[in-house]
Amino acid sequence: MSHARTSRPRYLNAVATSLLLVTVTGGLSACGEEKKPTPPYPAIEWQGTAPSEAIEADPWVIAARKSLEAQAVAQNITDFTLPELVETTSLDLRVRLSRHPLNDVAQKRRPDIRPGPDPFLPLEIKPGRDAGTAELRGCVVRWASETGEVPNDLNASGVMFRMEHIAGGKLRISSVVTLPDLDCSTAKPPTALFVPAPEPSSVTDAQSIVRAKPTEIDPEYVKPA
Repeated sequence: MSHARTSRPRYLNAVATSLLLVTVTGGLSACGEEKKPTPPYPAIEWQGTAPSEAIEADPWVIAARKSLEAQAVAQNITDFTLPELVETTSLDLRVRLSRHPLNDVAQKRRPDIRPGPDPFLPLEIKPGRDAGTAELRGCVVRWASETGEVPNDLNASGVMFRMEHIAGGKLRISSVVTLPDLDCSTAKPPTALFVPAPEPSSVTDAQSIVRAKPTEIDPEYVKPA
């Protein structure tokens, strides 16, 4: 049996906001350039049994899964300012992620799509070098493609997510380190797909990509004078 998690509150907020804009302003087109609305945040549906191992209850693992989900959503809609991404992923990593679709467009390719969060099998969690940090090791499958289809072979590789605790009690991924010596040859990371399924990207212009930018919750943020 599959397990689905929805994001109804955000969807309702998006609908309410759209109605308010139409009612008060008569539509953005009357006031200037129309901004492309952000699609509703998708639900995810686990393929088979949702992960339930003891390590899944660790707050760092929960935060990592939220980040992987937000990273995939941001890539699919080419918007790297999503609140879900900002709260779960460091500025440096958000900037790095935003370069992928920019490179694709520069090379006349359609930006890659992810059918769901990158499948991840957590194996070990340890305290990091500094207070309020952690190191999460595991096996991950990178499955982005132009079509967004689920590949036949889910080949996992070793990875370490460096995690950080920031103001407001939020936990997020600060950086990613590949671990070629970690044996993931027999690993079977659990998979989840987005509902509804993402469609191939129609982005052909770099101006359509919303790039990452500093926010007030980023430790390196400097408030404008």
